[in-house]
Amino acid sequence: MFDMAKTLIVVYKDEMLVNQLKKLVETNDVSDDEQIVGTRGDSINIVAWTEKVWIGNKKAGNIKDKVLFLDDIKGTDKLIPVIDVKFDDCGVKFGWAGNQAVLFTDIKAISSDEDYLAFIKKLAVLPVPEMIKKPVSIKTEEYNEIVSNEIIELTHDIEEKKEPVFLRRAKKGISKGANAVGKVGRLVADKTADLLKDKKAIKRQMMFYGVVNLYRDGLREFMNV
Repeated sequence: MFDMAKTLIVVYKDEMLVNQLKKLVETNDVSDDEQIVGTRGDSINIVAWTEKVWIGNKKAGNIKDKVLFLDDIKGTDKLIPVIDVKFDDCGVKFGWAGNQAVLFTDIKAISSDEDYLAFIKKLAVLPVPEMIKKPVSIKTEEYNEIVSNEIIELTHDIEEKKEPVFLRRAKKGISKGANAVGKVGRLVADKTADLLKDKKAIKRQMMFYGVVNLYRDGLREFMNV
């Protein structure tokens, strides 16, 4: 007999971000040794609330389920100082206190082109939309020209290394991102002055990076606390 799915209320401002989390949660990802990566697709039921809906329900005082805040939702400034941090990398943090968890970013952690390129290298191999992987300082046509020549070579590499299904399902996205980073890096280096102007876009990339990592390493533990 299967256990009942646990409800997770996800409070968000960026609907695309919560949809990314839903996609990950609703997919059973299995590694080559048949181990579940992340969570089982039927173990969590995500209920998505906007910040406005959250505030209304909080006032009513009838929230008993686990809650995950994606980014700077009203009230998280009082939660963040007391959480136990479970993930901290590239200015992206995730942790929880009791039944409330929060994923948040510190844009100050990416303050140079070197910081940003190091971050992009990590983001490039994750199963996130291609539009999120593209460095903010690079024109779309330049980026597309670079990555279009890398798909076949990296696809073969992935097959040979027998990556977990979690990554193989995103093979096309990985192909476009990972091998292109070295060439993209040269363009990034040439455009340092423009690199960190669009903080909003960089922060969004950081949040997608965080969502994948909290799914893989943290969400299951939080739901079972």
